[in-house]
Amino acid sequence: MTQLEPPSDLSVSDPSLVDSAFEILNYNQQLIQFADSKAGNLIVINSLFIAAAQSGVASGGLALKLLQIMLVLTAGGALLLCLGVIMSRAYLPRMPRKDCIFFGDIAQRRNMNHFVRDFTASSGQTHLEDSLRRTYVLALIASRKFSIYGWAQWLTAGAAFLWLTHSLLHLLVR
Repeated sequence: MTQLEPPSDLSVSDPSLVDSAFEILNYNQQLIQFADSKAGNLIVINSLFIAAAQSGVASGGLALKLLQIMLVLTAGGALLLCLGVIMSRAYLPRMPRKDCIFFGDIAQRRNMNHFVRDFTASSGQTHLEDSLRRTYVLALIASRKFSIYGWAQWLTAGAAFLWLTHSLLHLLVR
């Protein structure tokens, strides 16, 4: 894991710069939540495809059976990718120190007064650097999640095609 080094030429001459950095941090957090919710929707859709494939009648010939198997495998792959989106957090850069932004770092303080003291003792420069580091990490997380989600989306489209083909063949065979 890489440790994020503070930029040497960063200065806070305008307090609104810190506010802007926190707005960008919040935006990236919302992108992560958006990716997670989209993956959750695909989990439901692919679970329905798997349930529909398993409830299908075993009769109908080899073609229908192969379509059922392909549907379960495709929807199952998409489902696993979506779980990867939701659980994606590995291989992130380490922070140089505990900051006053991340809940894990805040909760490691002895008590609330210790956190308040650390936060108020920090300069705008420190808060800006901390928020920029956190924003970078969140951007890495969002990028990874949307990349995995893209693959899950394609597999879900494939599963939908297989499901429709299976349903159509099933009707024709009857």
